[in-house]
Amino acid sequence: MKLKLASAVVLIGCSGGSKQPDKPTPDVTGDTADTGGTGDTGGTGDTGAVAKPAPPPSPPDIGGYALIAPSALTYAPLNPDGPGPELAVLHGDATSGGAFFLKVPPGGKSGVHTHTSDYHAVVVSGAPRHWLAGGEKKAKPLAAGSYWFQPGTQAHGDDCTGKEPCVLFIIMPGAFDMTATPKAKAPATGKYTLTARKDAKFAPLDPTHPEGAKGAFVHGDPKTGPVGWLIEVPPGGNSGLHSHTSDYHAVVIDGAPAHWLPHETGEGEPLAPGTYWFQPGGYDHGDRCTSTEACHGFVFMDKALDFKPAAKP
Repeated sequence: MKLKLASAVVLIGCSGGSKQPDKPTPDVTGDTADTGGTGDTGGTGDTGAVAKPAPPPSPPDIGGYALIAPSALTYAPLNPDGPGPELAVLHGDATSGGAFFLKVPPGGKSGVHTHTSDYHAVVVSGAPRHWLAGGEKKAKPLAAGSYWFQPGTQAHGDDCTGKEPCVLFIIMPGAFDMTATPKAKAPATGKYTLTARKDAKFAPLDPTHPEGAKGAFVHGDPKTGPVGWLIEVPPGGNSGLHSHTSDYHAVVIDGAPAHWLPHETGEGEPLAPGTYWFQPGGYDHGDRCTSTEACHGFVFMDKALDFKPAAKP
């Protein structure tokens, strides 16, 4: 059975007249010029001109930037005929690929299946398990911040352990489909990877500032991209305004980070875990950690990871 879900995400002027003469002015033929009958312009010398209102300021160019809080998410069931996993579209659409949240109810089991497209997954909350066909007995619950890369057409399974729903952040470049393959045999590992949160290895993004932000690269190469990585910002850490060449998708794992654009007042409000944003490349923005504990998030970039401080005004 093959399941496909289609979703999409949706976002006078006046001029015054000139003052007319109080008396008609004869023309060269001796006829009287028509001034409107009486030639009276109001008696007070008022021309009737109305001040043109100032046009509203143009909205800032944000290049498609979007920030979505968990409370603003809209989930749709993958199976409209019964309870089960639900999908929230964050960027793009389910027919051609994008960024999504997948919510699985407690005890939910997918069965062994495949997808046409590769995908990247990060645990946002709950305690899900993920395994390749044949490996269910060895699979363990994964904490928030755990990551896996699942190649397309490779048979695998998922379930949600514990009493809370399991929420996954997913980047899938192709259509979001699913084909049940209950008789699939254990596949070769190939490009499949899984990194539990406890196994993520963080290192300073700038070796000359070991006290600053750290990264744990779980997919790809930061020098060339695409690259998926966990970021750790220390309490009080502040990047200042900057930009990257690449677009990127980000989701908050824990802590209370803030993300802001140059035209916004202040330096952003604290964001809850599960908040998502899409940041277009080449546009200035800032990030900081407002909590007393370190802030963690997951970032996915199509191109190389670089950092360009904003020009001073």
